[in-house]
Amino acid sequence: MSPHFPVHWQKIAFIASLACRHQGNYILFCEAIEQPDNAASYRKILHKVWEYLAGQLNSMKNLEKALLLLEEITPNPEEHDNYGVYPALDACTLLTSALQMILDHDIDDLQDAAQLSLGTVAQFLEVSVEADADEIAQHPLFEREQQLQDEVQRQLLNGEKHKHETIRQLRRMLSELDCSNLGIPN
Repeated sequence: MSPHFPVHWQKIAFIASLACRHQGNYILFCEAIEQPDNAASYRKILHKVWEYLAGQLNSMKNLEKALLLLEEITPNPEEHDNYGVYPALDACTLLTSALQMILDHDIDDLQDAAQLSLGTVAQFLEVSVEADADEIAQHPLFEREQQLQDEVQRQLLNGEKHKHETIRQLRRMLSELDCSNLGIPN
């Protein structure tokens, strides 16, 4: 099901959820290139997005600084020769989208973010198990990604009138996941 939300904060929360799900991919990449500070920065930036959604952060300057820092820690595939750079780049792209949507209410990256997240899994399956399109669509990792997106959408739509409680529940659910969308342990 393609995500659709009537309220802007729900779109940001959906993308933040995807960025949260991709966090393990970014962290593993940072470990591989021995850049643990970048992984810590990603976590802090993601936390700022959640704080904003929970009504605990109102300073746009902090979010603008976070966006600049995210640009600095976003990997360039031309500078790395391992596959992990691509899922790490996707993680940063999702987090960038969430921040940009906070800073500019005219931006709506919802559909692109949902497709990017599914595409990360599809590309991983193409490379790792050499699956074709039909096999990818039926692979457990791909199905779990679709199910997660559906569940996040359901929670956000059901909680439209109770934003802060919905954000808390969503974060709790995401923290209980044992792996990233590529199956990398959290």
